[in-house]
Amino acid sequence: MAQITDLYIYPVKSLKGIALTKAQTAKRGLEFDREWMVTDDQYNFISQREIELMTTIETGIDSLSLILTSNNQKVLKIPLNSSRSNKVRAMVWDDLCDGFDEGDDASRWLTDVLGTYGGSALRLVRFDQEGERPVPKKYLDGVHAESAFSDQFPYLITSWESLSKLNTGLSENDSFEVSMNRFRPNIVLKGLPNVEMMTSSNLVCEKSGYLFGLRKPCKRCKITTIDQDTGLIENPKEPLATLAKLKFSEEKNGAFFGQNAILLGDNAVLRIGDLLEIA
Repeated sequence: MAQITDLYIYPVKSLKGIALTKAQTAKRGLEFDREWMVTDDQYNFISQREIELMTTIETGIDSLSLILTSNNQKVLKIPLNSSRSNKVRAMVWDDLCDGFDEGDDASRWLTDVLGTYGGSALRLVRFDQEGERPVPKKYLDGVHAESAFSDQFPYLITSWESLSKLNTGLSENDSFEVSMNRFRPNIVLKGLPNVEMMTSSNLVCEKSGYLFGLRKPCKRCKITTIDQDTGLIENPKEPLATLAKLKFSEEKNGAFFGQNAILLGDNAVLRIGDLLEIA
């Protein structure tokens, strides 16, 4: 039996997340998760892989606005329900997605806080709710799933047991321990060791009637080397080197932590404390 201990959304891809006590699922993941992303002026996505300091921008959502706050307390508010006419096509990895440019004020704010990238001013794009970005069929066992601007899957699930095992390995390598926020999960569980080995398993919450399918162990990248509080990289090799050595997953060639997942069945409300069983 596993229990949800933490829930997070990341409204803007690669900016700080928001911790929640309950979260509503939606068509493309948790409500508002990765609904916006930062791009260059050609609408190619930009993440912490390119600009580490993106993690220093706090995000918030109230009934009216997406709210971004910089380290020096500069604030940008983006209305949630304003009419949008500047439709664009934005690239995230190999997918060309329909979206809306949030305007020049947002562009100036982001560029002032983070600087230009490759000589380009930064833009803020919101996913078009009428658009579609399917998860590749080869992972879905015949069902349909979509994501917004996440890397590929709508949900990322991690466990405290995996983090404890990793930090033990890091300590044995005379390296610093890392916190869970380096892995930017949506759902954190306690009581599910070896979650990376559970591809094709399902997790069910009988009380609330929702079901997740674990579909692909998550291969980790440079972002895990970035301190999510400061945006600094203390050691460009860790925790990736230790993760690769520990071989959490049977997948070859890489460092894996957590499982990419899809929601099976109807939308639901997730709550901290929910109990999940392997189905």
